[in-house]
Amino acid sequence: MKNLFRLLKITVVTFIGGFIVSSCDDGDIIITNFEFDDATLQLCTGANPNEYVFFKINSDINESISFNFTSTDYEANVTTSSGPIEIQLSPENPLIYRQYSAAITADYFCSTIPPAEIEVVNELVITEGKAILEVIISNEDDNDGVPAEEEDLNNDNNLENDDTDGDTIPNYKDQDDDNDNVLTSAELPNSIPGDDSYRDTDEDGIPDYLDDDDDMDGIPSIEEDVDGNGTPRNDDRPDIGQQGIIDYLDDEADISYFPDPHPEITLIPNTVITTFRTSVRFVELVAPRNAELFTETTFTMGSREVTESITN
Repeated sequence: MKNLFRLLKITVVTFIGGFIVSSCDDGDIIITNFEFDDATLQLCTGANPNEYVFFKINSDINESISFNFTSTDYEANVTTSSGPIEIQLSPENPLIYRQYSAAITADYFCSTIPPAEIEVVNELVITEGKAILEVIISNEDDNDGVPAEEEDLNNDNNLENDDTDGDTIPNYKDQDDDNDNVLTSAELPNSIPGDDSYRDTDEDGIPDYLDDDDDMDGIPSIEEDVDGNGTPRNDDRPDIGQQGIIDYLDDEADISYFPDPHPEITLIPNTVITTFRTSVRFVELVAPRNAELFTETTFTMGSREVTESITN
């Protein structure tokens, strides 16, 4: 990887809203393309609202590529469902290539004032063209212990079609697949040495995590939360069933012993681990007049992912 970039003298450097704007003389710039495929795309926010900078750093030869922009439409964890965000390049929203006198880190872009000992020795600023940003959800999972591919119960390669409990949340995003107020992750272990199959208490062929009546006693497991504390996992009344066996797993726990009226049932919240991917590319690029050898009109800066836990 080698970029030729010479004969440009930096004369003024100022800082505006945490982003760098510079002026320079009319020296010739010799550069043919941007080579940052192996670098990680990073993001920082500016000092003012809705200011951002995407950047990549090539530490091998002390260079960077950055896109400084302001946008009220872009958020790293909100999908661009209405279509990609298009931002016109301008002096306020520039694409900047730089070489430095020494190695830089992310602090160079993320701090209000970059390190004073770092000198910009060469620079190319492109202010004509268009940036295209698109945010998609690249992965979603309920982290319930069941691999997403196993939750395609219909075997139709469409996870959205599998909703065992009919709560409008597909199984692969549902932490409680049978809506019994017991997390799927808690219903998987079977406590049988050497057997890693999912637990099936009543041996009806339906694993507990998909069975809304785990002991086949005719009482939905969710209704065996006698104390109404939000989970049936701690209700074990030996006077009406088998001692040491939780009521919702005990087919001898009789519904006639339940209080009247029955406690109000509050469903446990559902958390989905969601990964958002932002892709950044540029089209219709026009290099400044003193960079005649740079003829690229498109540039793909890359993509960046963030993962969040979203509870509803």
